[in-house]
Amino acid sequence: MASSRTTTASARAAELRDILNRALIAYHVKDEPVMEDAAYDVLFDELVALEEEHPELLTPDSPTQRVGAPASERFRKVRHLSPMGSLDKVTTDEAVAKWADDVRKRLGREGDAVAYVLEPKIDGLAINLTYRDGVLEQGATRGDGVEGEDVTVNLRTIRAIPLAMAGKKKVSGTVEVRGEVYMPLSGFNALNERLVAEDKKPTPNPRNAAAGSLRQKDSTITAARPLSFWAYGIGVHEGVDLATHWETLTWLREHGFPTNPFAERVESVEEAVERCVAWETRRRELDYEIDGIVIKVDSYAQQERLGALHGRPRWSRAFKWAPLTAVTRLKKIMIRVGRTGALNPWALLEPVEVGGVTVSRATLHNEEDINRKGIREGDDVIVQRAGDVIPQVVGPAGPHRKGTREFRMPTHCPLCNTEIVKPEGEAMHRCPNRACPSRGLETLISWVEGPADIDGVGEQTVRTLWEKALVRSLPDLYRLKKEQLLELDGFGEISATNAIQQIEASRTRVPFSRVLLGLNISGIGWVLAQNLARHFLTVDALIASSPEEIAEVEGFGPDRAEAVAEWFADEDNRALVEDLRGLGLRFEAGEDEKPREGPLTGSTYVITGTLERFSRDEAQERLEALGAKVTGSVSAKTTGLVVGEEPGASKLTKAQKAEVPILSEADLLSLFGES
Repeated sequence: MASSRTTTASARAAELRDILNRALIAYHVKDEPVMEDAAYDVLFDELVALEEEHPELLTPDSPTQRVGAPASERFRKVRHLSPMGSLDKVTTDEAVAKWADDVRKRLGREGDAVAYVLEPKIDGLAINLTYRDGVLEQGATRGDGVEGEDVTVNLRTIRAIPLAMAGKKKVSGTVEVRGEVYMPLSGFNALNERLVAEDKKPTPNPRNAAAGSLRQKDSTITAARPLSFWAYGIGVHEGVDLATHWETLTWLREHGFPTNPFAERVESVEEAVERCVAWETRRRELDYEIDGIVIKVDSYAQQERLGALHGRPRWSRAFKWAPLTAVTRLKKIMIRVGRTGALNPWALLEPVEVGGVTVSRATLHNEEDINRKGIREGDDVIVQRAGDVIPQVVGPAGPHRKGTREFRMPTHCPLCNTEIVKPEGEAMHRCPNRACPSRGLETLISWVEGPADIDGVGEQTVRTLWEKALVRSLPDLYRLKKEQLLELDGFGEISATNAIQQIEASRTRVPFSRVLLGLNISGIGWVLAQNLARHFLTVDALIASSPEEIAEVEGFGPDRAEAVAEWFADEDNRALVEDLRGLGLRFEAGEDEKPREGPLTGSTYVITGTLERFSRDEAQERLEALGAKVTGSVSAKTTGLVVGEEPGASKLTKAQKAEVPILSEADLLSLFGES
């Protein structure tokens, strides 16, 4: 029996080594990544566990025996003056406490006073900058920790990297500065917008975008990419006397290097754990991706006494959160027909834990996206929680399995068998049958979970009500009786009463703009529904308007305006509006939906980049309070584009071409009457 287990483990270890080694070559040498970092970590950790359990399976070519991958032949290989090791990771409070306890034991009495420095672990590309007499001489990737790639020319294009050290006193000798090149999320989104507009393949994530941008043979391409840099330490440092890591961060800032503003020094491991846990939620506030927190013993004397094991320092750990990416098997690609008739493919998965949540289904977008990513039924795929919430399939985790085929949309609607159409210029396939059962069911589900947000009445309840023919339209929902709910499984006297009360309350609680959103008008999302409500103020004014008048609303062109006019011209749709109005739903704008009057009335602004004193929502609220409109896209009607740090390149370019005034944050403060 033991022999059988060893044979199975041996086969799995060989498979893992093959997958991981090919992934390393694809990423580091070919610039063609085949899997996400977190997916690689999952497979890597599995291999480590196998080799620990079966030491006889350890081989010299195992990915566990090296830090990185060989330098690409496309770039000159350079040797670091001092090695760039990697960190062991911990994922629980208990593991941090155990590490800290080991640190104290190794330090003996000196361990009674151990301070720690915490820094966000930036998800970018580690680099080593060599300065001689204060001037940048060479920049290289980490590579395998001993030898990397010379990318000096490309690094010189990144403005955050000083070409010469600042400071009152000139630095003599050689100093290695270590840090991370990364791409801000705003810049990443703008880059992908541009790539798609140029009919090029978008990059899968900011980490790959940063790495690919830095390793371009043409430095002008790198210069055009929105890269930035954080310094986090030093290697060789001739003539520089520093006693702690915290002093080093201060020294780096004084000499012109950006260090992460959220780095902090704490006096106990309990404080360190507390910060790590808090940052798992706070990371959503950042304009760059982090996958954990790096914890370091602050004292260099203590670091030296602790030393390293297999090139990994005993004095530091990377506290990594549950990965938001995992690898699992895609069992089947399913189709759901949406409330507008759009066919939405989704993935039925072997259940897997992603970011602490068990995931068994995920978004797939559309046929073109599925085949562009190379996603096929039966393959192992990479799953991630987009925005930490919605699961989606990123792509295959390795080569396709034998016998798998490219996905094709069905030719007929799976619900009503009507022939599917794909309108020219659209990515989505649609069922054109307006009487398709999906239209009513999906509209109801969308209403109770979206615009109306009715507690106690979710998707499953709506599906049950639909199957029993109790509710087939929005008006039916508002005619529902408590007695009908009591006949359903899962409802008792209290839950049925609460559900009916919530439905009743939504009649007057849901504002006009959200009612418009819930009417299921093709092409009308939340922002456009708000714009319609603010412009026309009542449904009667909207019904009476012409396509030309609707086209004047922000965000509407002739085609979309025509579609809205046609919807309201339809007798059945107008009857639906009157039925809902008779049931008490709001079809007039409330005070909070009406345009505000003020000194900026009639003006329109767009905000891009990160502001220092305000979040974008705060800046928008301040502008709207003064009567201005704030939109998401630049047009010839835009009064001004407010530009913060790391602005979207597409908005900036469009504003310059349209000769729209570019405003700084200082200009914005002037509009607010502040200095």
